[in-house]
Amino acid sequence: MEYFCNEIINNFSMKASKLYFSALFIIFVLNVSCNKNNKEIDYGVSISAPKMIGTSAELFSEENIITLGKSNTFNFLILNNSFSNSDTTYNLSFSPLGIMQSIYSINDESYIELFNQTFDIFDTAILFNNLSTIRDLVSEIDSTIKFDNQIISEKSKGIMISQKLQFPLVYEGILKSKKLAFNISEQEKKTIEYFSIKGRFGVFIDKDYSAVDISIGNENYSLLLIEPTQTDIKNFTRKFSENDYKTIIDKLEKQVIRITFPNISDSSTYSLNLPNLSSAPSQMPSSLLINSEIKIIKPTPAELKMRESNIENQLQASSKTENHIFNKPFIYIIRGQNSNSILAIGVFINR
Repeated sequence: MEYFCNEIINNFSMKASKLYFSALFIIFVLNVSCNKNNKEIDYGVSISAPKMIGTSAELFSEENIITLGKSNTFNFLILNNSFSNSDTTYNLSFSPLGIMQSIYSINDESYIELFNQTFDIFDTAILFNNLSTIRDLVSEIDSTIKFDNQIISEKSKGIMISQKLQFPLVYEGILKSKKLAFNISEQEKKTIEYFSIKGRFGVFIDKDYSAVDISIGNENYSLLLIEPTQTDIKNFTRKFSENDYKTIIDKLEKQVIRITFPNISDSSTYSLNLPNLSSAPSQMPSSLLINSEIKIIKPTPAELKMRESNIENQLQASSKTENHIFNKPFIYIIRGQNSNSILAIGVFINR
């Protein structure tokens, strides 16, 4: 009887041990699998997907977020190349989301192939669907922001990309513009229209640039102004990277200040150089003819009254108000505050 009981105990122990190690093995496999899946999700340098949870930006799907990451990366490649073939600088603005879709209209199959390889695009139908969904969701997140991208074929000019973006700035100072000097260069100045607004804005200032982030519309998006302090705008646009953009976003601190800046509303047509995506030097870089229009929508007195009490409560917390003036060429970015996605980027030079 004792022998029989020992056999039962031993068999039970062996089975329990096997179950224990089997359970450990399953947990190990699940952990490896989960970690592997997490590592496969690449949102890019500047997109902050985790910050979307619990916000309006959570409407974006994982595929949408990945597309936004690619768009942000492509955005800075374009910016760095903007003035590479020009001795002069000029106002420009573009939407990287619109440019991504318009790439496929150029007459350069080798460039399109490089673009697909660089950004891991295997199905353009999926890309176009994501871009269309993103535009629809932007309108759903903030209906006051109007964005349009169209490919227009003209007999005299060939293919032209028409991009229009308008957004509201609901601040009292937008209704009270004034004329001030703008320093285009050390030798050239011009008197233009400025806005002066007071509020609680994101601020970051260091030795290389000054940056102020102003909420627009219903405050899901913002206008980020970045002015170089150590170099001219041409060299700054050549070097300003996605990492620099991410650093600014991470270091913005809310402060009650007064900001004086030019009315960036503008309409222009120019040739936008596309970046060289090959390791080999490009003799004839591709370009897109862009007709760009950006417009700040001024608030009505009724809209101002609706936000008046909220703004006053924010300002009462501070007794000291600094004043920062953007009076020389700068970069501006229309961005999602939760996702860091870039709707549009521009260079304001006023030339």
